[in-house]
Amino acid sequence: MGEDIKTTGKILGIDYGTKNIGLAISDSEQRQAFVYNTLKVSGKLFNEIKDLCAREEIDKIVVGLPLGMKGDYTEKTNETLYFIEELEAQTEKIVVAEDERLTSVEADKRTNWSGRDEESARIILQQYLDRKSNE
Repeated sequence: MGEDIKTTGKILGIDYGTKNIGLAISDSEQRQAFVYNTLKVSGKLFNEIKDLCAREEIDKIVVGLPLGMKGDYTEKTNETLYFIEELEAQTEKIVVAEDERLTSVEADKRTNWSGRDEESARIILQQYLDRKSNE
């Protein structure tokens, strides 16, 4: 993972899963996150994300990092870290990890499973935006 450098464009939020990838995008001012889409995991995934980054003028990507409740690494954490490394190499964008503990629970409260992945991505991205605005 690269260094979390301040950027001026939109930020893409990703909730990584083995079947679906939830997506959210920030506004240009990096204050508000909006649900965007859900992609199916396939051999075209990185190309779809690269195309999205070009189309939406994304200059940073935030990926939810699934940690155990005590902050420990799990098998899913390691799988997500591998995805982050590959995403950074494929897109040539700054990619940062954001603790995603409890975001799926929060998304479930808001969506009743419809749009859950992209709502999780929105929560992850909004959490990141709020934290960065307070630094």
